[in-house]
Amino acid sequence: MFRMKERITISVEPKALETARTEVAAGRAPNVSAAIEGMLLAQSRHQALKELLDEMDAEYGPLTDEEKQWGKKEVERVFGKGVFGEASSSTPER
Repeated sequence: MFRMKERITISVEPKALETARTEVAAGRAPNVSAAIEGMLLAQSRHQALKELLDEMDAEYGPLTDEEKQWGKKEVERVFGKGVFGEASSSTPER
């Protein structure tokens, strides 16, 4: 389904604009508008996940260290090493 987009004017810090331009240059977004839209949607998903985790924490209590380690291993199994910012053979050091 096609949805009309709304044109707006925004002011952003140069660093934020550079981040959007980097997304375009890397081919992860077709243009700056799409890059910014993607970042806004990602922030929205991040906030929804944080709220869900906060609710789960309130209902079931905090995760144990054992549960955290299990979760970390599962994420690395699915997405590969280096997901948590640690260097791996496939992730260049920053």
